[in-house]
Amino acid sequence: MAARLGVVSVVQAVVKSLRARIFSGELSPGTPLGEVDVAAHYEVARPTAKAALENLVASGLLTRNAHQSAKVTLLSSADARDIYRTRAIIEAEAVRLLASTGQVPEAAREANAEITAPRDASPIQIVDPDVRFHSALVQALDSTRTSAIYGQLSDEIRLCMTHVQDATLLNTADIASEHERLLECIAAGDAQGAAEVLAQHLSRASTRLAEHLDSLSQGRRR
Repeated sequence: MAARLGVVSVVQAVVKSLRARIFSGELSPGTPLGEVDVAAHYEVARPTAKAALENLVASGLLTRNAHQSAKVTLLSSADARDIYRTRAIIEAEAVRLLASTGQVPEAAREANAEITAPRDASPIQIVDPDVRFHSALVQALDSTRTSAIYGQLSDEIRLCMTHVQDATLLNTADIASEHERLLECIAAGDAQGAAEVLAQHLSRASTRLAEHLDSLSQGRRR
């Protein structure tokens, strides 16, 4: 049993490192990640590397076709729209329910404050508090099942937001301002207003990311 726990911890350590490298941009979309190379990089056994890669394939961060090495997922515009549409369905209901009680999650306030706090932060550095802001809205429902469903999207959501900020598609101040308006609607018990602010917020990000991904795709075809 102890040996099995040790293997699991090593796998998770590799997963954590690869996730960080993907979200930082060190491993860019389309980068191949073979089992042999990953095993050599982290000085782990090949089965450990394989298990880590399978974990990331399951989360959507890596894509693997038959008889090919895994690659960092290269999102299409259709992928981006679908991810944003799916999260919008969950988050919209979350903000409506929160507004029905005027409950503003403190974790959301704290995350939004972090977005504008660092003056010299790069756009990519606000991804983490941005993700935590939206996650806090869902977590505040205190629903194990809803949180689990949203959690299944978490890596793909973060990947989308990393693309958005890496390309500087949205202004940091605008993001924080829209978040603040959303929290104000929730505090005022304005369920419809909260849902509308959220819809506009996510739609703008989705549209700009989809257009950016389309332009990159066209460039690769030339």
